[in-house]
Amino acid sequence: MSKKIIYHVKFHEPIDDKNEFFFSSITAIYNNFTAKQIGVAKQTLYQQSLKEGDEYRTKFCIVKKETVLNNK
Repeated sequence: MSKKIIYHVKFHEPIDDKNEFFFSSITAIYNNFTAKQIGVAKQTLYQQSLKEGDEYRTKFCIVKKETVLNNK
């Protein structure tokens, strides 16, 4: 079993009727949402150097770095 890192983005207010989104990278987050929607610039999020289980809170959402198990 292998582990994969994901970023869980949970918005305080729904976007397109959804509050939660899952991404494989920080870049993928910003390919789908603007810095204005997230509430922080991409570079700022990278500079946080989130570890597994850490979260970064903004006015609009919570970005949490998590691990999922993959059957490989």
